[in-house]
Amino acid sequence: VQQAGETVVRGALAQELGCPDGTQWLRISSLRWMDDAHSAPIGWTDVYIDPAYQEIGELARTTPGVLISALIEARHGRQIAEIHQDVRAFALADEAMAQALELAPGAPALKIVRRYLDPEGELFVASVTVHPADRFSVSMKLQRSTH
Repeated sequence: VQQAGETVVRGALAQELGCPDGTQWLRISSLRWMDDAHSAPIGWTDVYIDPAYQEIGELARTTPGVLISALIEARHGRQIAEIHQDVRAFALADEAMAQALELAPGAPALKIVRRYLDPEGELFVASVTVHPADRFSVSMKLQRSTH
């Protein structure tokens, strides 16, 4: 975990997360590595959660291997019923993020936006993860149904 604090989401980010402009969130920002923390990071993640869950920021620091959604479920009983995920290529424009990921500004990257909905269809966690293009891939297998 690099930082945690309250933020107000506006404009394009609010649209990307699927929340109203001006929504207040607790943002937890972290870097991800493979097994070797001496190698270049494989991603930067900003997780946005309901600010009512303030203690989750500190729990995320002390238990970095546990998903934030799992911490919320264990602590508050709020479960994920559905996840919406979008993956897209883009050029990294944020200089601070580029530096943290050991990239040049403008480098190609993948952005994964996930929106976590509870059983009532309410958004309670959202995340934006940026992966350097040469350090991450998304693979899937599609199989034709026999029915």
